[in-house]
Amino acid sequence: MQAREKLIRKTFEAVKGAKNVIVHFYNSTSTLQRKVVFQKGKAGITEIAVEGAKLIRELTEKEIATSGANIRYEYSPESFTGTEMDFAVDICEAVLDTLGATKEKPVIINLPSTVEMCTPNTYADQIEYFISKMKNRDRAIISLHPHNDRGTGVAATELALLAGGDRVEGTLFGNGERTGNVDVVTLALNMYTQGVDPKLDFSHINDLKEICERVTKMPIGARQPYAGELVFTAFSGSHQDAIRKGLEYMANTNTPYWEVPYLPINPADLNREYEPVIRINSQSGKAALLLLCNRQLATIYPRKCTLNLVTWLKPLPMPMATS
Repeated sequence: MQAREKLIRKTFEAVKGAKNVIVHFYNSTSTLQRKVVFQKGKAGITEIAVEGAKLIRELTEKEIATSGANIRYEYSPESFTGTEMDFAVDICEAVLDTLGATKEKPVIINLPSTVEMCTPNTYADQIEYFISKMKNRDRAIISLHPHNDRGTGVAATELALLAGGDRVEGTLFGNGERTGNVDVVTLALNMYTQGVDPKLDFSHINDLKEICERVTKMPIGARQPYAGELVFTAFSGSHQDAIRKGLEYMANTNTPYWEVPYLPINPADLNREYEPVIRINSQSGKAALLLLCNRQLATIYPRKCTLNLVTWLKPLPMPMATS
């Protein structure tokens, strides 16, 4: 919610009876928003944030006293990436002070790339700089909220996590305003491929995909990372040959690792099937035909036999037209 009294009071009315609540408020801090939207200087923008924080703390203490609810705070300097970093630190410090943030009860400080306006490494640099300038870093949980206007939301998030981010806010398959927020599915599974457990379960990704498409009425593309129909499909002959050999290697060895070229993750980990991994088309070669023959007919055909079969399957030349 915006840091406005009417919206703050309405929000507390809406969450009455809830046991666990994160009260998230924000106001824009960027140079452009200050000039065009609010027509205020830094002091005026800080006042908006601090007055909102005072009211939220007052209403929180009343609610806790009456219901015992577990209420946590979250503040966002919206348009963080368009804000002078030292000012972003100052306004967040003022909010933390007002909310009474401590190491034992930290406040979520959400640093959004509200409009992705810089390269991923720059966003990470901003996160790192912000953290390095904070006083009492342990009283804040640094949350990342990247958008995808440049198409690099996932990369920006990965780098910002390396720069010190603690938490990520994103959406399933990147749904969100304009080009969307960071795709949590891609982000989480990217981390998984690097040996980092994202603590999210995408083992039935097709079911998740079906629900999202049905609810949002927006189809997920065939080449959407991890979830798309063609993500684990190889058409090129050289790719198919390497995948076939990788699958044979996995079947014939006791390797504890996933070692199949061109497949960075085991499709079975996402409950995806192996059958569509190799498909026959104009780019395919003998490797694809050999694998499919062996799989479909449950018989091991030697390579020479398959070569003869490939030759036999070649289309005959079209007859020349006659006058």
